[in-house]
Amino acid sequence: MFFKKQLVIEEKIQRLLRYLEDMGHIFKAAYGSYLDGELQELNEGNEELDKIEKELDDLGRQIQMSLVRESLMPDSRDDLLWFLTKLDKVPSSFKHSLSEIVIERPEIPNDFHLPLKNLLEHTHQAVRSLANCTDALFSDLRSVRQHVEEVGRQESMVDKIEYKLLNSVFEEKEIELSHKYQLKTVLKQLGSITNLAEDVADAVLILSTKYSA
Repeated sequence: MFFKKQLVIEEKIQRLLRYLEDMGHIFKAAYGSYLDGELQELNEGNEELDKIEKELDDLGRQIQMSLVRESLMPDSRDDLLWFLTKLDKVPSSFKHSLSEIVIERPEIPNDFHLPLKNLLEHTHQAVRSLANCTDALFSDLRSVRQHVEEVGRQESMVDKIEYKLLNSVFEEKEIELSHKYQLKTVLKQLGSITNLAEDVADAVLILSTKYSA
């Protein structure tokens, strides 16, 4: 299996994935709190994301040090660094999206709330599936594709909701143009999370194909 003997590295990556899943859960809850008008919960969620992001940064440095110490083949080390660089963009997108909400406090139309909560749920599921396919990279290469396809399915659902909401934004004559573009930025930022998750999942699929050959 991929890096089967490198148990220290694998353990650290497992911890990284758990942090990522925690961020997905906190992001969904905090964003939902904003839609419900619960600003204290939004701020608390943002602070939690800050803490986890710092822990993730520290863990990323530990993994890099482990890669230097462990006697991995150069190709394996490069593959893992390439994958981790891609993966790091997902938690950053969570933090960036929620920080924009905390700072700007955009007025989101009430009829957008339910679709956005559905979008948040699909985003959460996409990140969970991304963690599952990465887990499978170390334990069950045959199941990687199944989890990768689930990431793609969730990303497609997010795209559909995003597209429908964007159409609604620009068809609504009562919304100011500046407000329309603010809402567009909010929706695009949300959609980018699952786009990144799908990109990372594709990288996992590439590695699983390479190491199962």
